[in-house]
Amino acid sequence: MVIEDEIVRFKMQLLRKMPFYGDIVMRLPIVRNDAVPTAQTNGRMIEYNAKFLSGMREGQRNFVIMHEIFHVLLFHCDRRNERRPRIWNTAADIIVNHMLQRLTHEMNSRGIVFERPLDGIFEYINDSETVENLYAKLLEANKDQKENSKKVRVMLNNWGPYRNKQFNAPEDIILIDVTEHSGDVKKGKDDEDSKDLLKEIGLSKQALLDIIRESATKNRSSMGSYFVPKQLFGLVESKKIKWQVLLKDFLIEEINEETSYSTPERKYIHMDLIIPGYGTQEEKLEEIWAFVDSSGSIGSNEMSQFLTQLYRISKEFHCVINICYWDTEVTDVYKKIANEKDIFNSLPKHSGGTDINCVYRWIKENKVKPDVMLVLTDGFFGELSQQYYNRTLSQKTILVLSGNIQVTESMKHIGKIARL
Repeated sequence: MVIEDEIVRFKMQLLRKMPFYGDIVMRLPIVRNDAVPTAQTNGRMIEYNAKFLSGMREGQRNFVIMHEIFHVLLFHCDRRNERRPRIWNTAADIIVNHMLQRLTHEMNSRGIVFERPLDGIFEYINDSETVENLYAKLLEANKDQKENSKKVRVMLNNWGPYRNKQFNAPEDIILIDVTEHSGDVKKGKDDEDSKDLLKEIGLSKQALLDIIRESATKNRSSMGSYFVPKQLFGLVESKKIKWQVLLKDFLIEEINEETSYSTPERKYIHMDLIIPGYGTQEEKLEEIWAFVDSSGSIGSNEMSQFLTQLYRISKEFHCVINICYWDTEVTDVYKKIANEKDIFNSLPKHSGGTDINCVYRWIKENKVKPDVMLVLTDGFFGELSQQYYNRTLSQKTILVLSGNIQVTESMKHIGKIARL
């Protein structure tokens, strides 16, 4: 059977037995390109070398195709931004392969032949690990490597690609040639050769989002019976509320509650009526705490737009602005910003991985009690630990998502969901 027929066969198996993936893969361009050494994606389509796939067993071939599909579903190309490509690709491969390890048993139990290839980067990681956070760790491990080096230092463990070698502990580090492995994520200049093809059959980002959303809606009842990344399990909320609307609504509500019997309206006292009046200016002054993801996921235009609108709202409602930037720690803190010039000088000086828990840890350690709290991120930040969940704080929090990422239940625990 020719390789094209084998791929169609795999697609049909997914459609029948794992319809969430099947509906997506039936509409995702998967094309032959023998100029590609192995297999790759630019986030909108998948290309493969027929000789490379033909040399594999069926289960290994299915694994490689699914590997590329996961890169697409997780938007690894879009999320890379200006990060170093080889290190980013390595982090993305580790994340995807870890997920596919979880999917292997479920595939085989449904009669879909699925096995790990002999080659590949397989590392044990926490299920909540994000590619941004893993990239930051690998970047630190490779800080002495030249940027154009083809070799990347990665941590190995006993079930990694070199599992036949003996290592003392998971902390052992070795240089591997990333060009040996499939699953290269292409973007920008790395993808010049695919531009003409993309014009004909490549999907736009919005089209891909629509496909994922439609498949999730159609197959939601069956999705819980097999592994689906949590980022994909929640549906994009149909009503995309702008964060400015939620913030204004919150501040208006607070103003309405500012009426106080400690400062009654005096003009009614002679009528023996005690009617609550507005509090003092100090009582009405709200503090907005904005925690902005500085891992590299928020573009400069998005950041400028957010800061401009935040400043205008603060002036309209006479609020105090505090801006904190975070990745795996809260790194740069700017308090009580008073004018427009200062807000645009309040920029991040650090960039790393992404861990939402650092925000709540910092709030607790510094005994901060926000009147209202904004968290701006692309949505790829891990999960909020139960120890940091605070119902009162969540009622004052607006989680502002910069992209069309799908909203999960864990996101809703943080606060109200809004869009940039």
